[in-house]
Order: sequence, then structure tokens, then C-alpha cells
Amino acid sequence: MKVRATIILALKGFIVNWKQVVLAYVLFPLLMAGAMGYFQRDSFEAGAQIDKINISIVDNDNSVSSREFKELFKVKGIKELFNVSNKGDYIIKIPKGYETKLHELKNVTIEVYEKKRVSSDDETIIKKVINEYGKSTGEALAISNKVRKLNNSEIKIMYNNISNKINSTKALKDNMLKSKRNLTSYENQAATLITYMLAMMLMSCSGAHALDKESGRFRRLISCPITKETFFKLDLVCFFVSSLGFGAIYILTFLISDFAFRGVNPINLILILICQSILITSFSGLTIAFLGKEASKLVGIALLYFQMLFGGAFMPIKEVTNSTYIELCKIAPGNIVSEAYKNSIIFNTLSSISKDLIIMVIISIFMYAISIAKVRIRWEEV
Repeated sequence: MKVRATIILALKGFIVNWKQVVLAYVLFPLLMAGAMGYFQRDSFEAGAQIDKINISIVDNDNSVSSREFKELFKVKGIKELFNVSNKGDYIIKIPKGYETKLHELKNVTIEVYEKKRVSSDDETIIKKVINEYGKSTGEALAISNKVRKLNNSEIKIMYNNISNKINSTKALKDNMLKSKRNLTSYENQAATLITYMLAMMLMSCSGAHALDKESGRFRRLISCPITKETFFKLDLVCFFVSSLGFGAIYILTFLISDFAFRGVNPINLILILICQSILITSFSGLTIAFLGKEASKLVGIALLYFQMLFGGAFMPIKEVTNSTYIELCKIAPGNIVSEAYKNSIIFNTLSSISKDLIIMVIISIFMYAISIAKVRIRWEEV
């Protein structure tokens, strides 16, 4: 009953303050996204360019077959997707005995190692290229072995045909181009502006708690047969419902306006919405457990300005080359949420956002555990 009453109270808050909600989560985001998206549209031409995947190839076989494999990444079409150097993010290792096993039609594995975490989709693309190449090579060798013993010139012709086949494989090409498509300027705004909305949600939640204290509502409730911990948890339920509602309004606004999220799997959006609401709830709980009204407001404002500088909406990260700025962008707390939205738009798969969702949940659990421990030890209200 207590939880139900808390949820109803939160929903009534939406109705009573509907003008403020529309202004903050509908009109403001649309105007900002429309203006900034228009001015930045030249930097976000959808599909205008594809960021190359940086790879390094280690040849432990040093044979004709291994050299022909490396030539694959120089074929027109394929080379537009990969940048081969000694400092690649992914290392492709050709094992010793590769050519021998290949001609004997034995299983041979070309291994792919990731030096640093970049994108699971990049790794998938690399493996798909290798698998398609291996499949085509195996089929060609199996047929040729039945006809004649291959000589060097025939091997060269065969490998060229294989390379052309891989390059023209529609499914493979479509998969690559689709996976690496760019965001439009409006989609980028939708994904990055949410970080400012999160700061506003945080201030709204902590502000609502402060208002309860000032109005005397908290003292009246705490005088009832209810523990401080239970009251704290009910506050979190209210924060979660509010954050969920604000986030849903934000997403629907961009969806209806056709600025972003069109065609994105709704399940992915719902999962991000739930996880971001849990994150805001736990963060709000942490602030009211440790900080007073003014300190909570300062935290919200600091987060708002930090995200304004390093969130990527006003200054697209892709246009900046300063290493210090790029590193600060990586630690911007709200960017984990914006990355989830970007990945959902670009890749539209659950696997592409799963890492971001897990990080949000883990951080939320950590903050919740700390705040609950604080409330249980001491939570004074004045």
C-alpha cells in the first residue's frame, strides 16, 4: 500500500506540474536539438564516411597463402573498411603451418586479439571477413584438388577471384556499412542532450525531497510507525517513477518529431530507459543521504555544466583533437547513458548496448549500497 501510494503521489506530481514538464522535457530539448542539429548537420552526414577499423596482421607462416590472405585487406572495398598498421586496435595472427593445413583441407584458425576495448561490432566484422574468406578458400581448394594440382599462377588467379567474391558479397557488405553508419546531427543531439536532462532529473528529485522537509511533510510522515530506512526507500520509488516518466516523455518527443529513434528496437529503448532511471534514482538517493538542499543543488549544477562542456552536444567530440578534452569526455558521468542511446541508434542490437546497461546497473548498485548503509547508521533530518 505504501509503495502504491508513493507511485500515485509521483504521478499526481506530473499532472500538477505538467507545464514545467512540457517546458523542460519537450520544448527545451526540441528547440536545442533543432538549432544545434541544424548548425552541426555538415559534421554528421549520415553514411558520408566510415571510420576505419585499425588492425595489425602478424604472419607466423610467411607463405604464399598467408601473403595472399594479407592482400585481402588491400582489395578495393575491403581496404575502405580497414587500416592496416603496426599499432592496430586488433591483432590478426596467421598461425605457422597455415598454408600446409589449407592445402590439406584441414581446419586452421586465424586468431583475432583485441588490444583494447573498442567495439564488439568491429570484432564481429573482422571475424566475418575472415570466415567468408576461409569459407570461399576452402570451397575453391576442394573443387580444384579434384580437378588438378594447383600451380602458382592458378593460385594467384584463384585468390583474386576469392577476394572479388568477398568484396561483392552483398550480405557482408551490407552488414559492414550498416554497422558503421554515422549518426545524423539530430540523432547525436537526442543522444547527448539526455545527459543534461539527467542532471535536471537529479535536481528535481533532490529538490522534491528538500521541499518535503521544508513543508513539514517529512516530519509528519516520520512520526508515523515507519522507519527512516523504509521512508528512504519510498523516496527512491518516487524518484524512479519520476525519472521513468521524464525519460519516457523525452524519448517520445524525439520519436514523434522524427528527430531520432525512428526504427530503433523499442525493447532496447525501454531497457536503456529503465537502467538510466535506476541510475538517477540511486544517484539521487546518494545525494539526499549525504547532502543537504544547497549541496545537492550544487552537485546537480556541477553535473549540468560538466556535461555541457564534455557531453558532445555543443561541441561534437569527433571534431576535437585535443587529447585532454577527449580524456575528460571519457569520464563525463552522463556519457555512459548517451553512448547507450548512440549504440542503439547505430547498431540497433541488444549486444551493442549490453555493456553500457551493465555498467549503469553496477554503478547504481554501488551507490545504493553506500546510501542505504549511511541511512542505517545515521540519517538526520532538520
